[in-house]
Amino acid sequence: MSTPSWMLVRLALETRLHHKQADSDRLAMMEVATGYAYRACLARIYGLEASVEVALSRIADIDPSLVRARVKAGRLRDDLLALGMSSHDIATLPLATLHVRTSAQALGWMFVVERLTLLSGLIRRHLSRLLPIEMNIGSRYLTPYGDAPGAQFRAFGDAVARYAIDIHPDAIVSAANEAFRAQRLWYSSRADAAEEAVPALARIGA
Repeated sequence: MSTPSWMLVRLALETRLHHKQADSDRLAMMEVATGYAYRACLARIYGLEASVEVALSRIADIDPSLVRARVKAGRLRDDLLALGMSSHDIATLPLATLHVRTSAQALGWMFVVERLTLLSGLIRRHLSRLLPIEMNIGSRYLTPYGDAPGAQFRAFGDAVARYAIDIHPDAIVSAANEAFRAQRLWYSSRADAAEEAVPALARIGA
């Protein structure tokens, strides 16, 4: 197993204030009791991560292959379709408004989103026991890297370390902290809306 890059270690240490809340927001998926609630969780994640990916695609100084290897909005879309939403339903989901203009901001957001993949296996195993049908047809988002999320996260860290030769590391760390705050704001503001949306989502395809 390769060791994490110095930049990945620094990001982990200097953003640790946000980790507990970020993990709590994501692990809330394990509390869902119905397929509709699970779908509402995915819809909320889509609203943020689809926006992140659009923003990343506009940063010219970030290698497009680095972004393409880590996009997950397509997997979310596939899951939502499999769980009964239509393309129109997905296209009209609320999307986060993000301000990502620099390479440092792009890398900061990628760190925040990639870090959450380390929890995906735990969530999927738990939900497979509670919602086996939904997990069988709609869990691509939770398996972006198969059984190797840790290796992919370290590979991402290696890439960030290479960028940190030309981009000041302080700027990347600052951007990651800002991204954590924006992510918290999105999930806290969408929590009530997601709960209200469950009955409406339940009617889709009825």
